[in-house]
Amino acid sequence: MNTKIIVTPQNTLMNNRCYHIINICFGSLILGIFFYSLLFRGDNHPIPALLSDVTGLVPPSKGLSASFSEIVRGNFEAALILNPYSIRIFSFFIIQLFTRVLTSIAIEGNWVKTSIIIKLDSIYSIILFIICFAPLITYTINLFSKFL
Repeated sequence: MNTKIIVTPQNTLMNNRCYHIINICFGSLILGIFFYSLLFRGDNHPIPALLSDVTGLVPPSKGLSASFSEIVRGNFEAALILNPYSIRIFSFFIIQLFTRVLTSIAIEGNWVKTSIIIKLDSIYSIILFIICFAPLITYTINLFSKFL
């Protein structure tokens, strides 16, 4: 059975709208992380380190919340002391926030086809995630490989 997908202005508008909604949701989540980091500081973070508390293991994510709190305040040295990967991971979120804004503007301005932006954004975001979260990904893979 051979089916064709017909691209209409309505389909394009729907794709653009869906992409904007995704960007708004992801951007809001990132802003929420930044707000949480501003709101709490030091040892008063309400989200416990469950892995450390339950198993006694110290993962590379330990101290990340406190570290983010220092980064949003401009204390980069303190952030690196709390977690050596913090600036690397924080950079993912700040780059993604700007990416969400820029891709939405590009789509709204019809600078590039939505389908091209979505493909490039997906590939770019996956690569950026792997680069920025490599220490956590490696740790997780190594941890799970011990149980197999």
